[in-house]
Amino acid sequence: MITYWPRTQGIHLNNQVSNLFKKIYIKLNFNLYNKTSHILAIDIVDSQVKQELFKIILLELEILILDITELDVSIRDMQSLNKRILIDLITKSLCNFRQIFNLEDLDVNIIQFNSLISYKRISIEHRLLLHNLLVYLIFGSSGDTTKTYLFPQGEIPVQHVEILLDNLVIQLADFIFYRLLNSSSSILRLFRFLKTNKICRNTYVSARSIATFKNNLVWNNYLLYYFQQPRIIYNNRYQVWIFSKKGLHCQYIYAYRENDLKVLSSFHVFIIILLELQDFILPKVQTIFLLIGKILIYLIRYIITNSLKVILKSIAIVMRTK
Repeated sequence: MITYWPRTQGIHLNNQVSNLFKKIYIKLNFNLYNKTSHILAIDIVDSQVKQELFKIILLELEILILDITELDVSIRDMQSLNKRILIDLITKSLCNFRQIFNLEDLDVNIIQFNSLISYKRISIEHRLLLHNLLVYLIFGSSGDTTKTYLFPQGEIPVQHVEILLDNLVIQLADFIFYRLLNSSSSILRLFRFLKTNKICRNTYVSARSIATFKNNLVWNNYLLYYFQQPRIIYNNRYQVWIFSKKGLHCQYIYAYRENDLKVLSSFHVFIIILLELQDFILPKVQTIFLLIGKILIYLIRYIITNSLKVILKSIAIVMRTK
């Protein structure tokens, strides 16, 4: 039986939000290792540190919800300020994370995120990442008028809101640690930072292993931003990360992404054009190759069949002569 998210504000919505946060806090006791082929910045973090970072983000999100409710911010204002709200949430979570673990060895400018490739990626998806979730948590399902997801008006499954909350926590944690990893160009300094503060997994025991991880992470983010993200947007899909008992997993859900096409760069548009050409040309090329293959198979069978006939006739003539 599908349970739907409350439509309007009230005691029922407050209880549902409370139960949702309790559930995700319980999930933090599960296996928190990445079980996919996608690389996350938090893959290098010790499980206990990762758990603490998730808790910090959840706490800051709870405070944000209370502040918005107390200030009586409208949905329209939330929509226009969504990117600022997201940056503020990231900044406060990063500050608290540094204070709790006394991370003073690395110079981290928490204001300038624009240069990070991961920020460019989430800035395109900031509404999917935060706005829709905040609307559900504060105003109920009837407050969402964007029609981003394929659900009847006001009939949003509880599991869908749970997935969005999981995704927000994991993606923000990943972005925060990506910022920390890229705050210094010196690998040796980064190695000392991770080992001195005891936040690194035991598998990364050398500067070389950390350098390899960082290079793979940066490369993966470039591939995701420049090639995979345009494809995902063009296909009206959204990649979400979720907690499970076996570890962190990702999946794709439907989301209306036509508005995101307007904010893509020229290179992204070029990639989409290539996808269009692929969709147009590839089936025809496949048809041509299939036809050529059939012709080749026919010619080979014809040659083999006639060759066998000639050989058999030759054998028969030789046998008659003898």
